[in-house]
Amino acid sequence: MSSRFVSMALTAVTGIALVGCVATPPRTRYYDDAYYQRRAAYDCSRCGVIKEVGRVYVRENSTGGGGAVLGAIIGGVLGSTVGKGDGRTAATVAGAVAGGFAGNAIERNSNDYGDREAWQFQVRLDDGRWATVTQWDNNDLRPGDRVMIRDNRLIRLR
Repeated sequence: MSSRFVSMALTAVTGIALVGCVATPPRTRYYDDAYYQRRAAYDCSRCGVIKEVGRVYVRENSTGGGGAVLGAIIGGVLGSTVGKGDGRTAATVAGAVAGGFAGNAIERNSNDYGDREAWQFQVRLDDGRWATVTQWDNNDLRPGDRVMIRDNRLIRLR
């Protein structure tokens, strides 16, 4: 066989294999209120009444990456002052890695970064249990509203 044919066959097989790696687009969630209303009429182990609504602040565990970059630079510079030859190279790499971790942790734990407002609901379920649900939006839910808990979110029942 010619090398051109082998090259084209290998390219085709690789392309087909990579097509299988493509992620499917995310599906949007659609909540059919009428469906939940009908379901709640006969089977509602996760239904109840809102007793309390409160505003809470949730810390997002994400960082912008600036702390890690700055920490890696500082750690690399400090590590490069230690040793000679291969030891200096190893110390530079170790300093950069340690500095990156430290910078990321400092950024994450800074007081003015990451708090986001959310809503916390205390729900008394029909079977007597209590449930606490925290979600980003309020959807005009109030104490006394009858709700169903679905995917850790509240859906108002009428």
